[in-house]
Amino acid sequence: MNTQINILRKLFICIVLIGLVFNNAQAQMLHLENENSFLTVFGSSNLHGWKVDANTKNGLISFNNLQTCDIESLTFAVLTESLKGAKPGITSTAAKALKADKYKSILYSLVEVKNVIDKGNGVFELETLGDLVIAGTKKTIPLNFNVAISGQKVTLNGKVQLKLTEFNITPPTGMLGAVQAKDDVFVKFETSFINNNLVNNIL
Repeated sequence: MNTQINILRKLFICIVLIGLVFNNAQAQMLHLENENSFLTVFGSSNLHGWKVDANTKNGLISFNNLQTCDIESLTFAVLTESLKGAKPGITSTAAKALKADKYKSILYSLVEVKNVIDKGNGVFELETLGDLVIAGTKKTIPLNFNVAISGQKVTLNGKVQLKLTEFNITPPTGMLGAVQAKDDVFVKFETSFINNNLVNNIL
């Protein structure tokens, strides 16, 4: 009887160890946490400033080496109709300008990491190029951002300036043309990625 218990105990330990090895092998792929990630678009007009927040986001990031911030791939998407302003008028104007009824998502995909600076304590500064698709128009843009690595959680934060007309978007107007949005917009983001295996292990 004791022999059988010992065999079962050893078998259980082996299964646990195999599971840990498998999880570690998969730990390089991280998924975006929508509720803990933020993206805001800031703009201005001849009368006042405006902003819209992205409520629905999705993304994946994978690493060849997590500890050295060697990124293999990064994709990020925003549901266009989830961009909400403080006032309904701003929300509807943004949706119309971005053709949200036709182009459901704004998409970003990393193309190249040009430089990585290790700032210490798991923080890295990256200089990259990526493809950004807005309202059906794709443009390769430079994007610099910081990466903070803590265990199996990764946080990206940065900002970028864009011109609406570079994506074939006409800066919107309001109040029968009395309000004219400017071409330049700024996008600020802080995105959190986690290893789904951590959640699965808890469950």
